[in-house]
Parts: sequence; structure tokens; C-alpha cells
Amino acid sequence: MFIRSYKFFLIFFLITSCEKDDICLEGSANTNRITIGFINSENESFTSLSITNIRGINKDSIIYEDINTHQLKLPLNISSNKTDYILNYNEIDDTLSIKYIAIHSYLNRGCGFISNFVLDSSTENIDNNYGWIKKVSIVKDSIFNEEKTNLYIHF
Repeated sequence: MFIRSYKFFLIFFLITSCEKDDICLEGSANTNRITIGFINSENESFTSLSITNIRGINKDSIIYEDINTHQLKLPLNISSNKTDYILNYNEIDDTLSIKYIAIHSYLNRGCGFISNFVLDSSTENIDNNYGWIKKVSIVKDSIFNEEKTNLYIHF
């Protein structure tokens, strides 16, 4: 009788010990990406751009390929304070170095941590003498959502 009661209580405690926060629900907050817009330097107008590909420096994979967009959303490296991208436009590569401070926030056990970012004013175009990017301007330095444009590339 004792063994039967023991098994019953063991099963009861195993079933009731799970908490609802053990899973990360769909639609929960995620680490935000930087939002980049494009400005034509000749007439200072917002415009779409056809980019051949975008890849990270020291990365083998291409993040985007053959896109025509007015806005990019790129991930930032949460374990570093700088992320570098090579953007190819009209067969010309140019390097964008995004510098930032990462702010990590704990959500819960199921979702873990999310990271938000604050852009550093020294974010720059590395190849500004030879590439297609003329200037980089920061319009919103905090990245707490992906809805607002954080950075503009003037080309």
C-alpha cells in the first residue's frame, strides 16, 4: 500500500511541477535588428536600392541576396560591440562597420535573454574613398524595436 501511495504522489508532483513560463510563447520579444534606410545623395530623397548581396565580415554565408528594398533589417552580434557587413551594390563592395553597446535583459526561463542596442556615434563606412557609400548618418541611436529607422546610408 505504501509503494502505491508513493508512486501516486510521485506522479502527481511530476505533473504539477511544470510552470507556464517554461516555454517561450510565439510573439514574445526577440533581440532586435538594426533598421537601415537609404538616401540618394544627389537629391537627398529616400529611395529603394537594389543590392546584389550582403554578407558579414569573416562569415561564409550571404545574409541577403538580390534584394530591392527601401529598408534593411540586419542582426547585430550580441557578443561583441561591433558588427561589420560587406554590401555589394552595382558590382562594388563597400564595408559598413556598426558600433554599439549591447544591453541584455532577462525575460524568463523559457525565453531567456533579449538584447537591445545603443549605437555608437563612430559607426562608419570603412571604405568611404573607394566604395559606393558616401556617408552614414544615425537618426535613432537606441534599438529597442525594429519599427523605426536607426541609420541611413547616403549613396
